[in-house]
Amino acid sequence: MVYFVGAGPGAEDLITVRGMRLLRKADVIIYAGSLVNPKILDYAGENCEIYNSAKMTLDEIVEVMIGAERKGKNTVRLHTGEPSVFGAVKEQMDELDRLGVKYESCPGVTACFGAAASLNMEYTLPGVSQSLIITRMEGRTDVPESESIESFAAHHASMAIYLSAGMTGKLAERLISGGYGADTPAAIVYKATWEDENSQICTVGTLEETAKRYGIDKTAVILVGDAVEHGNYRKSKLYSPDFETGYRKAKNGGDDRKSPEINVISFTKRGAELSKKIKEIFGESVSLYTKCSAIKQDKEVEYVEESLSEWTEERMKRGEALVFIGACGIAVRAISPFIESKLTDSPAVVIDDSGKFAVPLLSGHIGGANALAKKLADSLGAQPVITTATDINGAFAVDMFAESNGLYIENKDGIAKVTSKILSGQTVKMYIEPGHSDKNIMLPKNIELDENAEIYVGEGPKEETVLRLRPKNLIVGIGCKKGKTQEELENFIIETLNGRKMDIHRVSAFATIDIKKDEEGLKKLSSKFRIPLLTFSAVELSGISGDFSSSEFVRKTVGVDNICERAALLACGHKGELAVKKCARDGMTVSVAKKEWRVDFYE
Repeated sequence: MVYFVGAGPGAEDLITVRGMRLLRKADVIIYAGSLVNPKILDYAGENCEIYNSAKMTLDEIVEVMIGAERKGKNTVRLHTGEPSVFGAVKEQMDELDRLGVKYESCPGVTACFGAAASLNMEYTLPGVSQSLIITRMEGRTDVPESESIESFAAHHASMAIYLSAGMTGKLAERLISGGYGADTPAAIVYKATWEDENSQICTVGTLEETAKRYGIDKTAVILVGDAVEHGNYRKSKLYSPDFETGYRKAKNGGDDRKSPEINVISFTKRGAELSKKIKEIFGESVSLYTKCSAIKQDKEVEYVEESLSEWTEERMKRGEALVFIGACGIAVRAISPFIESKLTDSPAVVIDDSGKFAVPLLSGHIGGANALAKKLADSLGAQPVITTATDINGAFAVDMFAESNGLYIENKDGIAKVTSKILSGQTVKMYIEPGHSDKNIMLPKNIELDENAEIYVGEGPKEETVLRLRPKNLIVGIGCKKGKTQEELENFIIETLNGRKMDIHRVSAFATIDIKKDEEGLKKLSSKFRIPLLTFSAVELSGISGDFSSSEFVRKTVGVDNICERAALLACGHKGELAVKKCARDGMTVSVAKKEWRVDFYE
């Protein structure tokens, strides 16, 4: 078998995991010696035959492949970047087709994505550019007239131009002729992600000058477009509070509270000014408060009349993030009465009012305080002060693993026992129920898969294991008459779940019809358990197929014959199945669906 493998943009650890595994089992490797980082060949086995295609013709390359095939050997044809982009693989594949040799392709990371990573840029900025053009200047290989540099430049999209570093003067002329201004941002990235990478931001008009100054005339990708400079752009709708997805309820509609994601409270005038800077950076996800009476009239910051304890309690009950700009002691005294569990506590961060340090105080992992502290520090030019042992030692954090994979930690006392072993350098055994992970899953250091494990991941009982992680793969569909209280709904749902040996903590969402989004009982239920309430229109519910309990009365009332079963199944996404069919009591209906779940260590 012949495998066409993309080596990635340069750095040896940017080849895909699949590509690395294919190299390890290869008997023969033919690599593009003029472009592929030779360190990638370290993945090859001791007895592997290695050929440099820079010195070979097409016929010679194919001859090596055929020779290996006759001996029953595996061949890896290692191309730079992504083989399908300027890789000249089709002509090789055609020859193999003609000779009846089987082959497969393994994609890689192309150079323009390595270059973007080097510059920390995004090609598709809303309001700036939503398209990326990958092209080249014509050289010994022609370019179709309809795909000229001028014709693409007319679109003013983001462009990544390959194989043209030696023609920057001509390239600039043609870009300007096509419609880009001479002052349009550009960049030349030489050997993106290699150890000797050289990336230079310039303009279209100074492309040639920049290339000459730094001696770049080959092995570079040229980027063009306003996105290069991270200029003025609109935030995407994806993470906007009022944007609803299949996984997140919009923070508008029936929720008059419109809870912000981050609450920042200051205690001095300087702290209040720093809080404004945070809001300027983070946008509408931040609400600003102060206890500094000297700035009561400041319209940008809301003065807190109630006690700090009352203010803190209200937000921690809702699971919102808190940022205190002041002394750690103030924050500790404020949050300590309301701390319940590392699995449910709100994230809390302290920043000194000079903006030098960002310290996560509470819920560093699961709540995201560590990540928030790092993000705040990066934005303010501050130093994040991270104290969690797994972060300091770069060790596997089981609580973060659970959070990122949508798992509920059933017995939290086991976290300390497992973490203690990992930090002491011991191996911890984990069992993942079959069918819920890749068979070739990559494991972090100190983790080993074994049936007789200390960590059990799955739905089975396994009461004897040190730590049990359960998938939050249950969706509870709900239908109810108007005015049903939170207590009524909660009791019915808990009884329904407990009767089937299901735990409320394994519920990832409640689901119902959109006309129920203003029901106070449903909103309070969602808030109490911090489980999102997803709503769907009658049209959406009617569109899902299945064997549902049908009610003509419900159809006439709301436009669809069943709410709870259809909503639960629809909220599962692509794959789901009804685990509990409709249960009815006192004007309420409940059903439970199970969605597919999988785990990985590197999300």
